[in-house]
Amino acid sequence: MPRDPGEPTSSADVLAQTGDWLIRDARFLPGNKEILAHFCERVAGAGIPIDRVSLHQLAFHPQYRGVARVWWSDKPMDELFFDHGIEKTTTYRQNPLRPVIEEGKTVEYRLDGNETNYPYPMLGELRERGFTHYVIAPLKYAIGITNGFSWATRRPGGFTPGEMRFFHAILAPYAAVAELKALRRFIGGILETYVGTEAGKLILDGQVQRGDTRAITAALMLVDLRDFTAMSDRLSPRAVIRTLNQYFDCVMPPVYENGGEVVEIMGDGVLAIFQHGHDRTAAEACESALAAATAGLAALGERNRAHPATPLRAGVALHYGTVSYGNIGAGNRLDFTVIGPDVNMTSRIERLCRELDRNLITSETFADTLARPMWEIGHFDLRGFVKMQRLFELPPA
Repeated sequence: MPRDPGEPTSSADVLAQTGDWLIRDARFLPGNKEILAHFCERVAGAGIPIDRVSLHQLAFHPQYRGVARVWWSDKPMDELFFDHGIEKTTTYRQNPLRPVIEEGKTVEYRLDGNETNYPYPMLGELRERGFTHYVIAPLKYAIGITNGFSWATRRPGGFTPGEMRFFHAILAPYAAVAELKALRRFIGGILETYVGTEAGKLILDGQVQRGDTRAITAALMLVDLRDFTAMSDRLSPRAVIRTLNQYFDCVMPPVYENGGEVVEIMGDGVLAIFQHGHDRTAAEACESALAAATAGLAALGERNRAHPATPLRAGVALHYGTVSYGNIGAGNRLDFTVIGPDVNMTSRIERLCRELDRNLITSETFADTLARPMWEIGHFDLRGFVKMQRLFELPPA
């Protein structure tokens, strides 16, 4: 890349140094937010007059469709998350990112001329803020995804040809590193979505072999929706899914809010654990499980008041014990879950919720570990267990 007259630093030198930094050092930074910040600081420090740089990435996440990180020379970085369905909105259709993503085009506008009627509203906004030159180009990943990368300046006259060549040349090495970080985040996000945070971390750390399990002590919570079969027969499939999601929205967030982990969604059942350890005593683990259970039942009550035509009832079983936490299955199809007699105990207790018309029942072990007064229901014969089991519930209010 020949040096242009008047450029304080050779764009070719900046390209070589920045490309080397991306491959050697940037890939060890935590994520794309940090990479973008360091990249911009290096480029600006080399004399290229960037005042705004953005990275727009498609995201495979259940809660958002994409993420944009915008670096500014005069204020902190913005990090924006976009909802699913963003492609159908006016915000997206009237943004220069659209032709970049959909057609693979590079969009470039000079903002310091006489023109004021721009096709994209954001260009007028940038002009009003003193920007003179804006470019957004495709950032292509090897897996076939096209993202967007933009750069803009306030310098009179805009970017020089050499600076423009620098940015176009740096896109490929930048994309290689950005894709690496995005895939790591994507894999971690997918694992967290489908197997949970703790299990996902263990899988990424290499716990992937069948039979690779560890024993943990934990409070166990099993929530099951009552009359799900009748509801499925009465409602349309779409309505069943919508209602199920309302149910999950009630009972699952309290698990996370109280430091628990959902390890299985079994149709309309939710199995969660609250581990003893990590600075949490056994009594605290049980308190967390009880708090999650009562909050979930309360949320269902609030939901039913808003939707009286389709009331939802659930039974919650709470137990404390030791389980095997890890991989079971066959061949290349494994499940990361918890197994053991204490899981079976929790399941048997939950089935009694319907028979005894109770919303919440705990085992004797859970009640004793909880270290607070509980109301004894009685002794019960649970299938698969030799001894009769004393079961408890919360004292009457």
